Amino acid sequence: MEVNETEVAPVQEWCEVPRAAIAVESAAGIAAIGAGAYLVARYRRGLLPLWAAATASWFTLCKYLICTRCEHYGKRCEFYNLGVLAARMFPAQPDRTLTRVGYAAEGLSIGGMLLLPLTAAWGDGKRLAAYASLLAAQWSTQLLVSCRHCALTATTPWKARCPTYRLARRICPPPPSPTTGRLHLLLPQTNAG
Repeated sequence: MEVNETEVAPVQEWCEVPRAAIAVESAAGIAAIGAGAYLVARYRRGLLPLWAAATASWFTLCKYLICTRCEHYGKRCEFYNLGVLAARMFPAQPDRTLTRVGYAAEGLSIGGMLLLPLTAAWGDGKRLAAYASLLAAQWSTQLLVSCRHCALTATTPWKARCPTYRLARRICPPPPSPTTGRLHLLLPQTNAG
């Protein structure tokens, strides 16, 4: 079943996010995934195949279901530059939209990859606080870099249905003014009004 299409009007014209912002976002993501892998492998070994499957599906199935249908497919996009990775693995599908299957796959895979380690850290306050801090850093950098940039520049109608797109539109302010041309929080300069 297809997701209901609604028109998306970008707030600003798309441009690449600075490499420094992608580096900060990627470092936070790698730290959370790496710590998650360690916690599951060390303290909940029985969950390791499930965690590995969730992680593998996020880097493959979700890139097929989401990135191949995005207007920034093949580009150094705001989402960890994964538009380039998707282009290396799968052909573009610009005529297709994101379905509920894609949303479910994304939710289940990211949930498994980032939330299963919480069960491994549970019961040890220091481990739990350390992993929760890494998880918070990952989500906040993703929201402030990827999701915010997507919410400001997206033209693909199905993106308006994404929960983090809607959250970013609500809590992250648009550019201050056309005269300054500067976005807040690690986003590039632009001349778009």
